[in-house]
Amino acid sequence: MKPVCIALTICLIFGTSATRYISLPGYAFRTDPSCQRTVSKLQFDRRCDWPKVGIKDFTPPTLVGIGF
Repeated sequence: MKPVCIALTICLIFGTSATRYISLPGYAFRTDPSCQRTVSKLQFDRRCDWPKVGIKDFTPPTLVGIGF
């Protein structure tokens, strides 16, 4: 049961924290459109882009509902 709880927690963290980050044309990374960038849109901006490690064209995992 403990591994299931850990996996669910990780999915929720990734799913809720990445919802504001979207792919925009011309931007190299998924970004928060409301964030004030400090570098060009082709460079990784630590404050505005997701994931924080800078993986180009990152897509967060899709959350699948668990029906009981």
